[in-house]
Amino acid sequence: MSSDRLLDRLAALPPERRRALLASVQGGERTFPLSKAQERLWFLHRYDPADSAYNIVWTMRLRGALDVSALAAALTSVVRRHEVLRTRYRMVGERAAQLVDAPAPVEVERDGELEEFATRPFDLARRGPLRAAVIRTGPREWLFCLVVHHIALDGWSLDTLIGEIAEAYAGRSLEVAETQYRHFVEWERSQDVSAAVARRAEALAGAPPLDLPGTRPARWSGRGGRVRVTVPDEITTRLEGVAKANRATLFMALLAAFETMVFRVSGATDFCVGVPVAGPGRVAFPSLVGCLANTMALRADLSGEPGFADLLRRTRVATLGALQHAAAPYEEVLAAVRPPRDPSRPPLCQVMFNLTHNLPKQRLLSASMGDLEAEVLDPPPPRRAKADLSVELWRGPEGLGGWLEYNADLLDAAAAERLAALYASIVTEETR
Repeated sequence: MSSDRLLDRLAALPPERRRALLASVQGGERTFPLSKAQERLWFLHRYDPADSAYNIVWTMRLRGALDVSALAAALTSVVRRHEVLRTRYRMVGERAAQLVDAPAPVEVERDGELEEFATRPFDLARRGPLRAAVIRTGPREWLFCLVVHHIALDGWSLDTLIGEIAEAYAGRSLEVAETQYRHFVEWERSQDVSAAVARRAEALAGAPPLDLPGTRPARWSGRGGRVRVTVPDEITTRLEGVAKANRATLFMALLAAFETMVFRVSGATDFCVGVPVAGPGRVAFPSLVGCLANTMALRADLSGEPGFADLLRRTRVATLGALQHAAAPYEEVLAAVRPPRDPSRPPLCQVMFNLTHNLPKQRLLSASMGDLEAEVLDPPPPRRAKADLSVELWRGPEGLGGWLEYNADLLDAAAAERLAALYASIVTEETR
């Protein structure tokens, strides 16, 4: 039997039967411990298996003669290369474990509904954390959508993943990577971060929960939506000047504006903002595909009604202090702070902010797929939210663009639009 026919027959088997067959050939399942970030994501998945807030979605419009079989082969090659993309998760005794499956053909779904595909939850115990679909929208036009659970990917490695898919589709042969995610887990567990955790816990101790306007249900539902945020280039450039004059960065100035917005709508002067960061593992494993990101909790201080320059100085001090201890895993900081348990809200950080200016984007922005014409599209709107309120921005030639994501139990789309406008107006106010 030819190798192509064998792959076709394997692909036709039910996933459970295919895994059992491949495991029997290899002599059993291979299990490894989870990273710190994965442990929290696995906990959240088990808490609410229907949650799709941690789906990372990449969408492209392709024009030309798409070879779907070649695209499936390219995905198969990339998933074979990276173990983390063919890993399932389950409890082994009292500990969560990764189960690395043997390489198998990746199926490409066809002609479904884009939003449903992008927001469909993963079953991390039964299937791998990656899926792909193509949807025909014209005689020679397609939508290509890739969805990966955050437990297997972060924003820093998305660029690598998309680039390798394009290279494999163009015919390049990809070898199994020498360094795998389990090597990062081993490295992470060898690091002594106790001092960093203690310092961050000391800085965050006693931070009160943030109450945004609205009626909060007794249990967090995760229902969410998003609206667009834009700030013109002229305003952004002026804000960069304000930041520089105060020995701060654009990120710090935008974060101070975000804190001002939260204060204006809630009246809170003491709250924590979650900020995604690369984490120290990204330095040690710069090109590794996987979830190496960390969350840094920054404590906002708006006591005494500070002006923007004063708030920017406070934000600068808080940010630099947190960066000194960025090696502290968020999960361990949470355990050390021990915020009150409240099933109605995320712990410690009810709001989040991110400026993605430092993410690698070379292959993302110059997206290609063989000889096809490729256009990167915005992902479909989410149905779930990670926090009560979060803003994610990026700097482009036309200024700042991004999204305001909101808890739909507290806000509706119209209220979220007003918040996005308020944020842009605060940035504008502080540059006059």
